[in-house]
Amino acid sequence: MTKNTFETQDLFTTPVYAKTFKNVDNKKIIKYLNKIKHENHNVGTSAEGGIHTQYFFYPFPTVTETLNEEIHKLVKEGPIKDFEVKGTPTIHNSWFIINNKGDFNKPHNHPPYWISGIYYVKAEKDCGDLIFNNNAEMNNYATSYHNYNKYNSKEYRVIPQTGMCILFPSWINHFVTPNKTNKDRIAYSFNI
Repeated sequence: MTKNTFETQDLFTTPVYAKTFKNVDNKKIIKYLNKIKHENHNVGTSAEGGIHTQYFFYPFPTVTETLNEEIHKLVKEGPIKDFEVKGTPTIHNSWFIINNKGDFNKPHNHPPYWISGIYYVKAEKDCGDLIFNNNAEMNNYATSYHNYNKYNSKEYRVIPQTGMCILFPSWINHFVTPNKTNKDRIAYSFNI
């Protein structure tokens, strides 16, 4: 570093990973969900309306086999490499969420897990965005910004698309906005 320059260090970075999976059979998953969606799914969750299936643990439903393989590849390509994790973390639990018109998910996080994620089996425009909250204290003090960016934004919005998978640190607070469509928003969520 020269005398009249400075260096910026990003501390405590919060990565969010996104990838579209092309070889997952979403129609097969929807067919499976049509069979089980009328079962009793009495699970205490962040869901306001809609269906939150039971939690799945190993062995996972066979319909998720290819999807889980793709998730593990993405975890290996991104978080395991970036966080320099020892070993090979795997999916601990998973579940499906079906949000109908007006359904949403309240702010929550996923302790005690490391990485959580969501895969969109079916997502139409305006079906409910995924919002991550920035809990940095400085957002409570500053009065205004010229533009919002990765340093000062209070939230980060993901507009879901069918086939999209998002991975994020489990500790980050997030929620889902209401589904404004007459079509189901179907998501597969999981913790690692």
